[in-house]
Amino acid sequence: MNDIPWPHWRGLAGWSADAAAALAREAGPVAAMRAQGRMQGRCGLCGKTTVFRAGPAAGSIREALHCSACGVFARQRAVAMVLFDALADPARARVYATENASSFYVQLRNRVGRLRGSEYGIGWRRRLQMSSWLWRSGACELVRLEDVTALSFADAGLDGIVCQDVLEHVPDHAAALREFARVLKPGGVLVLTVPWYHDAQQSTRVAWPDGKGGLEFLGEPEYHGDPVHGGALCFHHFGWDLLDAMREAGFSDAAACRVWDADAGLPEGQWVLRAIR
Repeated sequence: MNDIPWPHWRGLAGWSADAAAALAREAGPVAAMRAQGRMQGRCGLCGKTTVFRAGPAAGSIREALHCSACGVFARQRAVAMVLFDALADPARARVYATENASSFYVQLRNRVGRLRGSEYGIGWRRRLQMSSWLWRSGACELVRLEDVTALSFADAGLDGIVCQDVLEHVPDHAAALREFARVLKPGGVLVLTVPWYHDAQQSTRVAWPDGKGGLEFLGEPEYHGDPVHGGALCFHHFGWDLLDAMREAGFSDAAACRVWDADAGLPEGQWVLRAIR
């Protein structure tokens, strides 16, 4: 495994000390992109020289700057960069992604030899619709269903897991992390994104089961955009102690990576968490 060539931290103190330098480095490319509404570069997922367009989500670079060639956006490209850096041989790796019917999954399938994805909480009609879209996109497979707190994979069988903006919607996120650790080989990698509260040491529960079949909330219920269900309830605002939760779940190391590469359509650093089994 190669060392990640961008800054990474294992706690809030390290990020706080270097934040000014990181943000200063990013300011120029971000300003140029916002002025033009687009930027050129090489996509780290499809590998093509392309144009990244800011689009209507220009206020949120994380979900913007779609690649004109393959459609993936900034967060997804950052995730792919961390994953490919961690895998010794992506073409032969066994990887699980907590998404199945998405442009990111289709593009990742072209780079990873044995990729499996899944969706959650959908009926047969929706599953067939999504499977039909997958076939039309060139991924000839039936959409798989998985629960990240009770995965069907065997112990220590995977080289990598990609989980993008899912964990905050799982009431028992610790159970999901334990399952990720269980199914990864020693040395396997978990590449994870969540809406990251990088200025908070402690995570906050904003919703939780009340033990009677209902839910309790800290303030107003918070729903996030979800291409499958339309809106997904958020249970957690994650801070730096999520890295501790990863280690407690069975990972030998965990770090928060600030992935920045203006030439790859990442003018602003994107937070990607990386944990090694």
